[in-house]
Amino acid sequence: MKLAFITMVWRDYWLLERWIAHNARLVPLRHLYVINHGGDAEVDRIAAGCNVIHLPRDEVTIDLTERRWALLSAQTNGLLAFYDRVICTDVDEFLVYLGDKPDLLAHLADKPMTSDALAPIGLNLIPVPAEDAADDAPLLARWPHALLNAKYTKPCIAAERVQYTTGGHGLRRGKFEIDPEIALLHLHYVTPDYAERMAARAQIVEDSRAANAASASPKEMPARYWINWARSDMIRDKELDMFRQAVPVDMAQAGTTLAAALTAAMRTKDRKTVIEPADMPKPPLRLEWPADRADAI
Repeated sequence: MKLAFITMVWRDYWLLERWIAHNARLVPLRHLYVINHGGDAEVDRIAAGCNVIHLPRDEVTIDLTERRWALLSAQTNGLLAFYDRVICTDVDEFLVYLGDKPDLLAHLADKPMTSDALAPIGLNLIPVPAEDAADDAPLLARWPHALLNAKYTKPCIAAERVQYTTGGHGLRRGKFEIDPEIALLHLHYVTPDYAERMAARAQIVEDSRAANAASASPKEMPARYWINWARSDMIRDKELDMFRQAVPVDMAQAGTTLAAALTAAMRTKDRKTVIEPADMPKPPLRLEWPADRADAI
């Protein structure tokens, strides 16, 4: 089983260090592909030994997300000519194997593929700290609470050519299935530099709005344009409210229970397949990561 990982990064040094260390448990550094958006020298330093691709960052256009995922789709498909599976994630997304085989690599080697890609169970780590957790404890010991999330149940493990939807949340003209033995942990809310990251991204939103308005042919701004950056506090508070309402799921049955809920919410419309958030269980589902597996990331 030849496996590659690919991500695209702008700054996010803390996350990139951990993304590389986490995935290098499974594959050599040269199987990690890091797209350095802007040619940042610090990204080059952190990613030494990986395959690093430099892209210019002269301006942030309002269609940047669409351009990013068109590029990541193309890069994933190119790598599939040389690898059996290509795992494409954002730098704040980490795959964790939940099954009984030695590791994720062994699991993927044995798993028959009946679709173009696999989607791990998407879990948002919630910024509710564990009681009495030390500051230097493993990440999951400090932040063990997770909320099931359709958006982060991404078809990120590609076996055949894929065309990702914007954000990588689904596939265009492709099929994927949920793997109950793999989780995708989204670290966005528990990064130590969360406030600084969001401030920088909020400024990007304002700069791109201004550049669009000043252009000779301005484009119509979407109603929810980069709302996760423009109104990050609102999105975070909504996630915390959902967590407070959520029903706990026992970790021993989590894979089967959560995968079933996600599969039931899978929808295909206009040749686009996604997990539809509106069709997810109400109240939502959550789990608490066990202390004896806190070294997963």
